Amino acid sequence: MDASNSSKSELAYQFLLKQIVEAKIPPNAPIRIQPLGKESGLGATPIREALRQLESEKFVIMENNRGFRAAPVTQTELADLEKCRLVVETALMVEAMKHGDDRWEGSILSAHHLLSKAPNPTEVTDFEALRTWSERHREFHKCILSAANSPWLKLFYDQISNHLDRHFFSMFTGSHRDKYLGDDGLLSKSRSFLGIEHHTLLMNAVIERDEAKAKALLIEHVGFTREFFDEVEGKND
Repeated sequence: MDASNSSKSELAYQFLLKQIVEAKIPPNAPIRIQPLGKESGLGATPIREALRQLESEKFVIMENNRGFRAAPVTQTELADLEKCRLVVETALMVEAMKHGDDRWEGSILSAHHLLSKAPNPTEVTDFEALRTWSERHREFHKCILSAANSPWLKLFYDQISNHLDRHFFSMFTGSHRDKYLGDDGLLSKSRSFLGIEHHTLLMNAVIERDEAKAKALLIEHVGFTREFFDEVEGKND
């Protein structure tokens, strides 16, 4: 593969990954290669190559005689992802607290400030506002982990985060959103855990190098997503 084709394949990969993570291609939806090739301006071949990579990363499924479709979003998968996230993020966070300096602390404070300016996802109707919160939330957590010296763990964290972001966008867009909008209990819980206050507590514990408190807050923070998803899905039972 020459450099131009390699570049097109990478662009196609990033294009499709964004479409899938942001649920523009919803879970279980068929993936139409030709239309996506035209939409991206990259053509069908790079899209096919990108789909093979995304299949290996479990974002898409290939079915004989039916082509590709976006992977489903399930409670079982989310539970496993949250378990993996907690293991990886805890290890990175503890290491970052040991090595972080003043610049590291400053980056966390800056990311926290930007996150505080983003509206809570439960109160957002505009997709761009939802994307802004998601990007700032992810950046906040990445800044906390940035002082750790483990490239492999950071790679795993990014891969897990992409899958978790897909669950987030699936939950806060489309039919899932309608399931909790009328439930005051779910809305209150979501506002609390996705709001800035809980992130402030985590930030302060990290900067103060209070390992026990930071771990406890992270466990609570990570567990919320699964609990919220379970309750929303339970409304169908």
